Amino acid sequence: RDDDDDDDDLNAAATARRERDARRTPMGTTTTTRACVNSPEGVLAALVCVGTCAGVLEKRTRVGARVSGPVLAMASASALASANALPGASAAYEAVWTTVMPSGVVLALLASGKALVGKGWTGAGEDVAKAFVVGACGTVVGTAAAFAAFGSALGTHGAKIAGCLCASYIGGSLNFAATAQALDVVNAGGKALLTGAMAADNLAMCAYLAALFAIKTSGPSEEERSREVESGERVLSGVTAASACASLAMALIVLELSRLVAAGFGAPSLSLGVACVLAPIVSISASTIARTSKSESRNLSSILAFSGSQPMSEALMLLFFATLGAMVDLRTIFATLSGGAMLPFIAILLTTQLVFTLLVSHKLLKIPLWAVLVAANANVGGPATAAAMAAARGWRQAFAPAVATGIFGYSIATLIGVAIGNFLA
Repeated sequence: RDDDDDDDDLNAAATARRERDARRTPMGTTTTTRACVNSPEGVLAALVCVGTCAGVLEKRTRVGARVSGPVLAMASASALASANALPGASAAYEAVWTTVMPSGVVLALLASGKALVGKGWTGAGEDVAKAFVVGACGTVVGTAAAFAAFGSALGTHGAKIAGCLCASYIGGSLNFAATAQALDVVNAGGKALLTGAMAADNLAMCAYLAALFAIKTSGPSEEERSREVESGERVLSGVTAASACASLAMALIVLELSRLVAAGFGAPSLSLGVACVLAPIVSISASTIARTSKSESRNLSSILAFSGSQPMSEALMLLFFATLGAMVDLRTIFATLSGGAMLPFIAILLTTQLVFTLLVSHKLLKIPLWAVLVAANANVGGPATAAAMAAARGWRQAFAPAVATGIFGYSIATLIGVAIGNFLA
């Protein structure tokens, strides 16, 4: 009986080993192995470390300052994902998109709501709106140029995919999906091409954002900003645990109120836009209370000034850009594309769009370069990445215009994408 039990154990072990080998290499192929870090806590820890290193390199090295912290964070996290150190999907990524990034934007708005109601705010909004319209036209021109060059290489569904990408680079990823559904790409047999386009879109967006960060320019009201930085350095010395907690608590309260308001109007996707309106109101109200109360309490003053909100915002923005990079696994993207024409197609589209936007907006219409960059980001990345870039570069007057134009892009992009897809077909 003991010998039979031993044989059974050996047979069970051999069967389990064969099953593991079969799962590892089914049909003679190699499947994607588990990443080195898989738990949400481990992934989040890795992203925070990447963001920290990027921030230190930006502050302490010439190369880092020239490349910028967000670009370093995206490139480093993408390298880790491509080396299988980080997974392609994680609950940590979702948490950063839904909570961390909006919190960073609101914290930046709380840091200086007064900058959003200065004399230049109205002009800033107009500049970004004009550049956004030019950028949308540039996307249409870029789509036509890319389709003329590589449309035939995309096959019978190339025109529909071109329409999806056009919608994506006017509004955002949700417009990509909505246009694909409207053009019936999946049911028409274009699922494989659609998957390749979505994979290439992730890589292209990160490369496009890196190009925008590489263009150096001063932001709106730079003199006012320099004064804010000086005063911010003085306030930073008064940061306390209470002021930091108050800043974070207020940011989360603003986000929850914004979610409730947006849901009440039946438009939950507008919650970030509502937050960009509420946060300056809260900041200005707190500053007014601090001035009128004439309190001698340094701790109360730092709380009402939301001391510490700006550095927390910068840290969360670095975490967000690291998450963007981690979602770009180069091995998966190139395996999905299999050497097709999708990457050259998107490269021509976005290059044409950026050149068109810069020439028409900045050179012909004389729109400030910072506004053109924010608008171009809102075109390609949507309101989230546009607001994140404005926060990372300290362009506080650009927060609200970035979100507003990005949301406007959501409303028009699907219609334009469907029209372009049908026209090219």
